[in-house]
Amino acid sequence: MTAGPKPAISVFAVEDTAVQLTWRGLSAGELHLSVDGTDVAVGLEIPGGPGVAVLDGLPPGRDLIIRASGSTLDRVALTARTLDRLPGEELTRLATINDLHLGARSFGHQGTIREHPVPPVLHPERCAVAAFADVADWGADRLVVKGDITNKGQVEQWRAYATLVDAAPFPVDALPGNHDRGYWEQRPGLLPEQATAAFGLAMALPVVVKDLPGLRLVLIDSTTAGRNRGHVASFTAEVVAAARDADQFGSVLVALHHQVQPRRAAEGWPLGVPFEEGRDLLERLGAVHPRVLVTSGHTHRHRRWDHAGVTATQVGSTKDFPGVWAGYVVHEGGIRQLVRRISDPGCLAWTDQTRRAALGAWRWIAPGRLSSRCFNLTGSAGDQPGHQAGLPEVIGDHDG
Repeated sequence: MTAGPKPAISVFAVEDTAVQLTWRGLSAGELHLSVDGTDVAVGLEIPGGPGVAVLDGLPPGRDLIIRASGSTLDRVALTARTLDRLPGEELTRLATINDLHLGARSFGHQGTIREHPVPPVLHPERCAVAAFADVADWGADRLVVKGDITNKGQVEQWRAYATLVDAAPFPVDALPGNHDRGYWEQRPGLLPEQATAAFGLAMALPVVVKDLPGLRLVLIDSTTAGRNRGHVASFTAEVVAAARDADQFGSVLVALHHQVQPRRAAEGWPLGVPFEEGRDLLERLGAVHPRVLVTSGHTHRHRRWDHAGVTATQVGSTKDFPGVWAGYVVHEGGIRQLVRRISDPGCLAWTDQTRRAALGAWRWIAPGRLSSRCFNLTGSAGDQPGHQAGLPEVIGDHDG
């Protein structure tokens, strides 16, 4: 008999008043969670396997000890620090998801991680539906989908996305990814421009600027026809002008599919925006606005790095480990990024299987550091604690 995974629990996300815990290897039963020095204590009836829980009502800017026991878990004490409360009133809650890959049937370099038997609804669509539900529960005012919406740009894949958008309780904006252009696909499909017209989608083709309370949102189509990697040079001036004209006391969030590479030598596959193009964009953005956050997808990993007063992040996919969505909370005096795992138990069971990709290393590669996933920006990136300009965080802190 093969032994199951060793029971483990860890902190996946921190906010100012909340912490998300994630676990695996626990048997069905009651799980007890409490936070020292607070009134926060809960007992959860959990199914066997992986799971998540959010502890809310916590004090901001505090070092905490979280105690967990029950099921097959020995009594554990976890440490976490909640983020500071951002200055001023909350103005906007925006969520993002990316790399849905609707229509995909497998994961991994060789496509060896599959569902057996094949279910009626494939995992990319189940995870996307669950992400939409989590985002709604969190109270998002708006959702941005950052590319690779479809796996190969097929009509039925775009239709599945349109169905999600039509049912959403909030406006949904999108931008294309390289998979949406399906450049290697032999079967005819729809380009993003065609899908936008056919299904009435909101899509950046190539740049869309929206003003929300306290935030200027800039969406970029970074795709290049016939290529996997991205580009921004042809509309950098337009994006910089949008940031220059934004409220200097607010925040600017720039969203694109391809990651801005922090070095000439790529971290690994897939390639993003070339180093020179990306560096030019960040430097010009940093010169015209004091608080700019650039967020991308494409790599299915979590990274954060700073350059020229701008913070750039990568956020993971909805459909593979760790299986996430991101939130952006805008206050009068700053913006917070948080990344949570999708909470649906069926999705967690699947995304935990995908931990074994990359010869088992994906469990450490994909999550990145907690400080890459969850942080506050109150001034320029160079003013933020715990980061060196120009150095990406690449070492995972997840328990695996």
